[in-house]
Amino acid sequence: MGRFRTQVVGLDIDRGSVKGVQVAGGGGSSSLQHVGYRRLPPGAIAEGEVADHDLLAAEIREFWSTHSFKGRDVMLGVANQRVVVRLLDFPRMDRDDLASAIGYEAQDHIPMPMGEAVMDYTVLGPQEEGSDLDRILIVAAQKDMIYRYTSAVRAAGLRPVGIDVKALSLLRSTLPDTLFENESAILLLDIGTELTNLVISQGGNPTLARFIQGGAGYFVQAIADAADLPEDEAEKQLMNPHVRLGYDAAEPEEGASDGGESDEFDPALTYDIRRGLEDAAQTLAEDVQRSMEFHYAQPGAREVSQVVLSGEGALVAGLDAYIGEQLGVSAERGNPLRRLGTNRSNVPDEQLTVMEPVLAVALGLALEDE
Repeated sequence: MGRFRTQVVGLDIDRGSVKGVQVAGGGGSSSLQHVGYRRLPPGAIAEGEVADHDLLAAEIREFWSTHSFKGRDVMLGVANQRVVVRLLDFPRMDRDDLASAIGYEAQDHIPMPMGEAVMDYTVLGPQEEGSDLDRILIVAAQKDMIYRYTSAVRAAGLRPVGIDVKALSLLRSTLPDTLFENESAILLLDIGTELTNLVISQGGNPTLARFIQGGAGYFVQAIADAADLPEDEAEKQLMNPHVRLGYDAAEPEEGASDGGESDEFDPALTYDIRRGLEDAAQTLAEDVQRSMEFHYAQPGAREVSQVVLSGEGALVAGLDAYIGEQLGVSAERGNPLRRLGTNRSNVPDEQLTVMEPVLAVALGLALEDE
């Protein structure tokens, strides 16, 4: 869904923040032009949908005024229960016949009235080598949900030029180049504040795209409950190197302390924090495992050989290795900005390296149809 415009700004909005990325050029000569980040107050977004239209519009307007993006064209990403992604096989036919066939067939696969949905599709190619069936990616979204997003963006003075599914945007930002050199599948997992976006890819095309309820915010709540901490303190502890997943809570990880007074090690507290974090990470791993099993049940499914993590949750120390161990698959933190040639943005390289995983969806949206 959506089309690429020169220097369009990819806008990733979730319950916790709004992130914007602007890229110029293409291929190896592309450059990062500008990066924006602003935390959102509670109540603007809930479960991936606009909860308070006027509040969100005001926040986006303020976000934009404090940054130096060029133009006002933005590409939006969506992920919630009113977005549906389906992969269907159709006999090869001309464009007009295919559009009619999809419109007729979609009503049996899209769990919403067609009159209330906006729908788009992409022809991915043959179902398998030599097949006379084409694999079609169909995306449908509830019109009212989309309208509330675009209306809030317009009220902020911006121009929405397209909309894409957040999970699919990861194919343009975090998909490793090595995918095309082997016969396996790769799972991309973007752990946002409230929702986790998942896509499995074979040969560069998606075989499964969905979102999972739960994200970094659920990790925070699990820590708060297990360690009896207020939410703001639990959020700080989420990024504490002492609570790195996969390490013994009896003593701190070597080199984790910076010597500051606030970094004093409390074994009992650290144990409780890790216990809560591991419970939440285990729940996420189980959800991902179910998605992998669904993938394996499809005809022609390849073995998932790698998991690539991004989003706020990817910043949790040791989460990539922990998820990989639970799934029995190699896992690593994604590096979406490796696709860009140079950094000419407002964020220095050192800081950009730290926040890079958080920008995966916004960058994928900025690279739409590049």
